[in-house]
Amino acid sequence: MTNTEMMIYADRRAKVLKALGKSVAVLKGSPLQTRSFDSEYAYRPDSDLYYLTGYAEMGSAMILDPNNGDKPFTLFVLPSDPAKETWTGRRLGVAGSKDPFGADEVYAIDEFEAVVVDRIKHADRVYTNLTHDVEHANKMMALLHQAQGLVARTGEGPKGIESIGVFTHEMRLIKDAHEIELLRKANKISTEAHLKVMAAIQPGMLEYQLQGILEGYCIQQGATAMAYTSIVGTGDNATVLHYVANRKQIKDGDLVLIDAACEYGYYASDITRTYPANGKFTSPQKALYEEVLNCQNAIIERCKPGVTVQSLHQQAVEILVDGMVKIGLLTGKPEDLIESGEYQKYYMHRTGHWMGMDVHDRGDYRKNGEDRILEPGMVFTVEPGLYIPLNSDAPEKFRGIGIRIEDDILITRDGYENLTHTPKSVEDIERLCSKS
Repeated sequence: MTNTEMMIYADRRAKVLKALGKSVAVLKGSPLQTRSFDSEYAYRPDSDLYYLTGYAEMGSAMILDPNNGDKPFTLFVLPSDPAKETWTGRRLGVAGSKDPFGADEVYAIDEFEAVVVDRIKHADRVYTNLTHDVEHANKMMALLHQAQGLVARTGEGPKGIESIGVFTHEMRLIKDAHEIELLRKANKISTEAHLKVMAAIQPGMLEYQLQGILEGYCIQQGATAMAYTSIVGTGDNATVLHYVANRKQIKDGDLVLIDAACEYGYYASDITRTYPANGKFTSPQKALYEEVLNCQNAIIERCKPGVTVQSLHQQAVEILVDGMVKIGLLTGKPEDLIESGEYQKYYMHRTGHWMGMDVHDRGDYRKNGEDRILEPGMVFTVEPGLYIPLNSDAPEKFRGIGIRIEDDILITRDGYENLTHTPKSVEDIERLCSKS
């Protein structure tokens, strides 16, 4: 970790410490998840813990305690164990974790519970990460009761447990310069990966072959991992929003919807593009695609400080419904179709979500009972789509077509920056896909 990075994490901890008052924050790392029998999924650190420490090894935890004198930051890690490290990789251990991460104290993780009880017994409240690990949440309740018992009838002791997200999720909503660079890098790699797919796609391939091309390139370029399970849906599969089987053969004339992107330095990108397998949109495909693209471009142009997320979604619905009526996918007055919700059979999701360490990043969409106003440093997706299943009552020419176009947008002081540079015009897509 560089000195600059150490200062970034130290500044984040300082903000939380100031907000805690006489309360204490206790965060535990994500548990290792079993894949099958005795094999596990690749480990990824808990986002809130990593956000405050930069520590990525499994088996870690931390305490932020403003009441602990000049040692408010305590880190817990797996101790060195040469025998286990032969199997699972080298550890920093207790001695190797203090200075690189700016910790005031470092303990072995097996001392975690005893230290927590001692630290929280005089705290006002305890803040922890409650959502990722039920076992940890239950353990924290047990430790809370244990600490309360040590100061029974004194009027002291923690009054309860709350989510650390009260502090960190609001902080994470506004990205700093370091985070923005990581998001740019993730988007750059993912954009290049989509270009690789465009150069390779052709009828007769299998969905998972495109998945392999895209994911392989991301890993080759140093991606931490894929940001989420890749979606590669051809034909009617593209009308299933989170289709991830990716086993079907691609037919001539199909559109292929690919929602896939990587994370870099534990920061995610999220990109969706829809490609004609043979390099040429049919007339119905082009009509639907251009309505989605028109909507996306219009909403991106509206992105700036002071605008609400909800207003962007409402405008996207209005634009899409107008487009659906224009091309004959829906019939009726647009305002009536919106009021009745009739449009939702073809557009059933929100127009975007926060982006950051988690692909669906933390942060409230409403604040103090009002729709959230966009501010510089916020990053979110703009991803309108249209999905017309084969079994729908739509005009036959549109059935079996699914289209989504998704970019990652950073709000700047004067407007926005589109972090995603994957081509998306009909002309560019046909030109690049036809080269395969």
